[in-house]
Amino acid sequence: MRNKGLAKLGDSLVNLCYSLAKSEVLKEPTGEKVRDSILARAIRDTLVYNSIGRRTDSGTAADAYEAIMAYLWLTGNLTIESIVSNLVQELDIDSATNRKQEGEIASRAFQKLLLSSMSFLPRQSE
Repeated sequence: MRNKGLAKLGDSLVNLCYSLAKSEVLKEPTGEKVRDSILARAIRDTLVYNSIGRRTDSGTAADAYEAIMAYLWLTGNLTIESIVSNLVQELDIDSATNRKQEGEIASRAFQKLLLSSMSFLPRQSE
């Protein structure tokens, strides 16, 4: 989870998938950069967060989330299509949704995606 290469790849993957999902939901093309705070909230309420440290800043927590998504994609456990599909199911937004509301909704969507994928992560040695 502290692999910078995986985090960079994951950053692009997360942004692409969120842009695709939001475009599908809004029925118009959009390009989005997912804020670190959204991914940090998504990972903080999961067991994965315990393995990256309790006092982790938003940037580090978001990097961990992105590295996990890249790992899952590279290992074939997630596809772009499955990520987008999962996000679309949870993105209850429209053109009137404000930035704060969208951030909260997106954070929950990314958290559900992570929780549904945790069984594919390697087990931490005790």
